[in-house]
Amino acid sequence: MENEVKNIHDLLQRTFEKNAWHGPAVKEVLENITSRQSQHRLPGSHSIAELVAHMTAWRIFVIKKLGGDVHYKVAEEMNFPVPADWSVAVEELNRSQLKLLEAILAFDDSRLHEVVPHISYNYSFYTLLHGIIHHDLYHAGQIALIKKQTF
Repeated sequence: MENEVKNIHDLLQRTFEKNAWHGPAVKEVLENITSRQSQHRLPGSHSIAELVAHMTAWRIFVIKKLGGDVHYKVAEEMNFPVPADWSVAVEELNRSQLKLLEAILAFDDSRLHEVVPHISYNYSFYTLLHGIIHHDLYHAGQIALIKKQTF
């Protein structure tokens, strides 16, 4: 499974930035959304801004777990916070992307099937890394639907 970490890194980069196999990448979905538009939501859903902040929170979770932090968890107030500033929320998401890519490249392939240090869950780093990609794409799809319905 040598180079699997590099493959995951490349997949995360494509699904976040451009050239995603499935369609628009996260950054492409977020293009041209104004601060006012970022507050839009569909009935019973979170706003675009809340979804972006949520994505950032869980990316930080992955970074912490890759670094061995057993106790880190996403606090309830960080799970779907209402960002005060849309441009800051997008910048924080972009920064989390760079930090996550760095953390992935620093991670050793031989550890991919180790259990993630966590108090209450039991899954591998491989599952965690693929999970954050799936998580991004799930919420990017929600954002695309909100854009389609409200803009």
